[in-house]
Amino acid sequence: MNHASHTTRRLLGTGATAAAISALMLAAPAAATGGFQGTANVVNPGTATVFQNPAADTMVISAPQAVINWRPDDTTGTGTIDFLPQGNVVNFIGTGDYVVLNRIIPVDGSNVPIARLIALNGQINATNGAITGGSVWFYSPGGILVGQNAAINVGSLVLSSRDIDTTGGLFGAGGEIRFRDPGLAGANSAAITIAPGATITTTSGGPAGSNFVALVAPRIEQAGRINADGSVALVAAEVADITFNQGL
Repeated sequence: MNHASHTTRRLLGTGATAAAISALMLAAPAAATGGFQGTANVVNPGTATVFQNPAADTMVISAPQAVINWRPDDTTGTGTIDFLPQGNVVNFIGTGDYVVLNRIIPVDGSNVPIARLIALNGQINATNGAITGGSVWFYSPGGILVGQNAAINVGSLVLSSRDIDTTGGLFGAGGEIRFRDPGLAGANSAAITIAPGATITTTSGGPAGSNFVALVAPRIEQAGRINADGSVALVAAEVADITFNQGL
């Protein structure tokens, strides 16, 4: 949980408006858990500030790239973790063509990483200034379920059960996204599942066709609605390198 004074200093360099900063400060978190049911830890590369409030989170991305590690609150069960419950909202805000990787790592009661399925049942938004934008990535080793009532509205989207290599940044030397085997028991068959009724929309104020959706896992189950101003890549693989150029 971020303290208000520390958060204010970091926000002043993000390019966010004074009004946006004031609104966020009024919503300063009272508890660690908010929209996402977990605790955040911002790591290199990049910088982000996380505000968690009951049923709503705001992530201010203040660099071109950012990585946020998430530890889900549910450490006792064996089934699906409702990481973003229905009715909860998460907002990412930044400027420019920012990219944020959310690494959601479930753990057991001994704090050992395990491969449990993560469910996103609420709403996720990303903005670049006053319009939809920004590239939001999610990785979880046990797979990701986008539930039937979920709505994701971002610039571009990556959902993966393969860990993403961040050596030298979120992209490789050739601009590729490097999906790697997470090496956890139970992860070999982890799936990315888009349930019937779920909606994913990617768009921004950039060049037409420049936005993409990439689903990468050993198994892909797509039954929802994907609206992409660009390419959609459904990649069933253990390991993969994918390069997007203007959404292609």
